Amino acid sequence: MERQTMKKPHYNYVIVGDDYFSEEENKMLNEAAEEAERGYSLEFLNKCRPGRPLKIGRTPARHKVQVRLDNARLELVDGYARKLGVSRSEAIRALLDKALASA
Repeated sequence: MERQTMKKPHYNYVIVGDDYFSEEENKMLNEAAEEAERGYSLEFLNKCRPGRPLKIGRTPARHKVQVRLDNARLELVDGYARKLGVSRSEAIRALLDKALASA
């Protein structure tokens, strides 16, 4: 399918139709759209705060640490994150906690 690109002075986006996605993807997108059209409870919306968490554990998260990983380590970290059902950052924090607890 040919993509139609809309160009405005300050942004670009691509318009696609249902035939652009697989049947499974269309089903997922339609379910998400139907859920959004039904509306969300205030309780749910209050839980969904944008941005990074202000607090991680017992103290504010003020420090950003960057680490370079090779492909093998990154795959292991991502696999651990999937296993726990958490983000990569949360998995790394959990692994650090484990390592430091036994140090």
